[in-house]
Amino acid sequence: MKKFFVTGISYKKSDLNHRSRFAFNHDECVETYNTHHGNFFILSTCNRTEVYGFEHDHKNILTSRGDDFSLYSKEDEAAVNHFFRVASGLDSQIPGDYEIIAQIKSSFLLAKARGRVNGFLEKMFNYALQASKEVKNNTSFSDGTISVGWSVASQIAKSEIKKVTVVGAGDTGELVIRYIQKLRPDIQINLVNRDVTKLYLVASKHDVLPFPLTSLSDALVDSQSLVVTTNSAQPLVDLEHIEGSAVKTIYDLSVPRNVAPGVYKILNVFDVDMVSKQINETIENRLKEVPKVELIIAHHMEEFKNWSHRRQLYSIYL
Repeated sequence: MKKFFVTGISYKKSDLNHRSRFAFNHDECVETYNTHHGNFFILSTCNRTEVYGFEHDHKNILTSRGDDFSLYSKEDEAAVNHFFRVASGLDSQIPGDYEIIAQIKSSFLLAKARGRVNGFLEKMFNYALQASKEVKNNTSFSDGTISVGWSVASQIAKSEIKKVTVVGAGDTGELVIRYIQKLRPDIQINLVNRDVTKLYLVASKHDVLPFPLTSLSDALVDSQSLVVTTNSAQPLVDLEHIEGSAVKTIYDLSVPRNVAPGVYKILNVFDVDMVSKQINETIENRLKEVPKVELIIAHHMEEFKNWSHRRQLYSIYL
């Protein structure tokens, strides 16, 4: 019988600098799926990097990037329960952060497109999504948009800023744009992205000004604030891009940080951990809903357990 497991690293025991060593961007995930066999998928967000699968040597995917003293591992039912908690926002740095669902979906679908998903993973994914949806619809655990993206947009909206530049046209970048437009539709937004095709697609969708990454300095000339949501292995924003611009405040939501250390020294730069700490003071009401969330998870876990037992393919519930 096959054992199911998760190995990972998260904000709970590791700071941003340490987590950055284990982070995967899209291309690195694709390369890993192409070079490793078996059924598994990688979830890499600003708060965690986790590998879910059936072969214990997949742990090497993470240990190859650094010391494993900060890694955690769970097997069988504990691993499934962990995934359900992650999907429902219980394990997020900001409890109830519903943005995790979009990240899980894109991560899972990438693994599926590369042929790394089997029936067990597919079923677990679907049951976890059902649990997350029920939490969203039947509790106030995710009520009120409190997330890193929302927090940044709120801070920008409260200021006298007239123009902001967002770097990165992925899920987080789009959310930040939507939140800013909802809170302050008068703010002009520039969007910068490396992939020009995606840049113009997202810019057209949200009616913002597109700039290729090579024109980052031009986008920043009269922008008072900068939000970076990319996941490049190396910093994309350097002093040369900031010099001569109107930028006063930067939000670096990337893991690893995509704003060069030199910029941190001369400007107000807030990384994802700094933003999260500011938010945690506002979530007391959400925590009161945790017992309801755990009951929902237990219900969907039981349904998944029954399915797995009927299949008799895995050791998890046998």
